[in-house]
Amino acid sequence: MNNLKNATATIHIAIVATDNRRAELIEWSYFNKDTLAQHELTATGETAIVLEGTLNTAINKLFTADTGGYQQMAGLIENGKIDVLFFFAEPASSVEKDLDLKNLLVAAAKHNVIVASNKVTTDMVMASVFSNRENAVQPKNNPGLLKQTISLINQFSTRSLLWAIQMK
Repeated sequence: MNNLKNATATIHIAIVATDNRRAELIEWSYFNKDTLAQHELTATGETAIVLEGTLNTAINKLFTADTGGYQQMAGLIENGKIDVLFFFAEPASSVEKDLDLKNLLVAAAKHNVIVASNKVTTDMVMASVFSNRENAVQPKNNPGLLKQTISLINQFSTRSLLWAIQMK
């Protein structure tokens, strides 16, 4: 997160979008294209392709979520290569992706990566972090953040478990 402290530094932004949220991603990225183009963008699978087309800029492409993209992104977070994660996604609908999603969110919480997973949070991050970089919101070492994230992850697990039981 050191990049957020320096007003001239490039911010490393990761973006995930599931198929059912791609229209929202396109609208958001087009609206914010001037800001996003100034930073290093990383995205999973088809999200990277959509962003390249919308922003007309190079995107660091990872695998799709199905083929290890969440794992790759978690690894980048673990290595301090991601500052902000924009998450245009619903909780994983299949049980096999659920663990990768949980690991991604835990890595983000553990390493104080800003995670925006809905329109309000996304708009707040864009307004705070990117519009006035000198007074940008700085993530704090917040022990409650990990607890809140684990609670969110448990909600995903419960939903996946209920889905698996219903499928039997």
